[in-house]
Amino acid sequence: MKVSFTSNERGNALLCAVCTIFIVSVIAANVLLNCTTRYNQASNQVRSWNEALYAAESGADIAYNEVRKIASNPSSAFSAGNGWTTSGTTYTSGTTTFGTNSLRTSEMVDLFYTDPTTGNAWYRIRSKGTSPLQGLKRTGMDDRLSNGNRFVANASTRGDGDTLLRKIDFKYDHFTATYGPTGDGTNKAIVAVSPAPQLSRRIELIAAPITPFEAAIKVSGSFYGLGSAAYIDSFRSSVGPYDPTVKTNPSDSRYADSQSGTVEIDNGTATIMGDIYGNLYTNGGTATKKTLNVHGTIDNNVPFTLDSFSIPTYLPAPQASPTKINANTTVTPPTAGTARAPTVYLLSSFDKTLTINQNGSSQTYVAIHLTSDFTGAIDVKPGVHVQFFIDGNVDVKARDIINETGYAGNLQFYSISPTDGSSQHININSPGDFVATFYAPSADFTMNGNPDVTGAIIAKSFYGNGNTSWHYDRSLDFLGDVTDYRITSYVEDIR
Repeated sequence: MKVSFTSNERGNALLCAVCTIFIVSVIAANVLLNCTTRYNQASNQVRSWNEALYAAESGADIAYNEVRKIASNPSSAFSAGNGWTTSGTTYTSGTTTFGTNSLRTSEMVDLFYTDPTTGNAWYRIRSKGTSPLQGLKRTGMDDRLSNGNRFVANASTRGDGDTLLRKIDFKYDHFTATYGPTGDGTNKAIVAVSPAPQLSRRIELIAAPITPFEAAIKVSGSFYGLGSAAYIDSFRSSVGPYDPTVKTNPSDSRYADSQSGTVEIDNGTATIMGDIYGNLYTNGGTATKKTLNVHGTIDNNVPFTLDSFSIPTYLPAPQASPTKINANTTVTPPTAGTARAPTVYLLSSFDKTLTINQNGSSQTYVAIHLTSDFTGAIDVKPGVHVQFFIDGNVDVKARDIINETGYAGNLQFYSISPTDGSSQHININSPGDFVATFYAPSADFTMNGNPDVTGAIIAKSFYGNGNTSWHYDRSLDFLGDVTDYRITSYVEDIR
């Protein structure tokens, strides 16, 4: 008789298969659980890492807004009411908490450079953004907690791998422990983080001053000009004197400097008559007439804003005399002064000629505040720098603007914006030529005749129908009082 064991063998095979599946499932579940934990933790880290940067950049925006107030409303900049403390030329904010994830930011701003020629300040913005780290006190893909000679201060509590990559602070602030609170290696201290593990990122920005004279002509309203045979070009006086042949000679080493006779218009229409050896910018507008006369780029999407202008607050007290220019007058300032501390004259009328001499052999700085209309003449001698602030209107001939220095930056006219909303104008008639700059954001500027002009004009509107030759000096780029600030550098401190 033959006995069969097939059913028992099948039962054993089934049992082995079930056990194998169970073991594999346990292993898979363990791997999945471990991977899920690590993935969730790594995801939290990545989220907090990104949010820390968002917080740092938000703080930088807060600080940048305060820096911009220095140009527009200095008395309100870095005020204690907004949580700022001041120590010399360094400003420190409190801590701002915002968002549903309790992000935190704090900022420090310091004046790190002053232009020796203009006295304009450059500011450094340092912003710290911090994001709480949710979840367990462990790293993501590498949870070793060995020293490894990495960030010796408190390294045993920080670990390797992702902890070092993202600078996670589980118990202590590693930056303060290793580099000090400002990162210069001083005042290092063991500072516990609270209320939870966190990630911090630090960024640094440089805020550079924007000065008025960045274009040959810049107007917020309408532009018409110049004559059909007129032209606007540029040069750089620090390289050499103006040469009319450079603008049409690409082989000349100064050619690039001759192509910056730019016109900017924050308006819908630009009526082009003469040649523009530079760019033409409008605000959603249209260039009409002789657009082929623009030898640079035409861009109709460049909006900007010209803020009203008020007299600077840093000017010293005025001299006792003169107080009027109703007869031809010559003055020699009692001191040479500086760009930020010039000799100041306060005048109530100006309808004759004022001649300003140099103080000895020193570069001499003068500021004139005229509270009425300017209908006279001014003669600036070599070595003299003049800022002329005018409350009223200007009605002169080009020959009445005498700048013997030959540099437009040495004779700057500023029209103070009316506070009552009244109109303001600057009319420069023939005959004559002039070398000067005008900053008049609330004034309508009209120029008649065919003058040869070296300088720059910023105004509410511009009209000129003469065959003018106009030369923008690129050395004016950083000249004049600050009208705003722009960010010129952005770096992240990766320590």
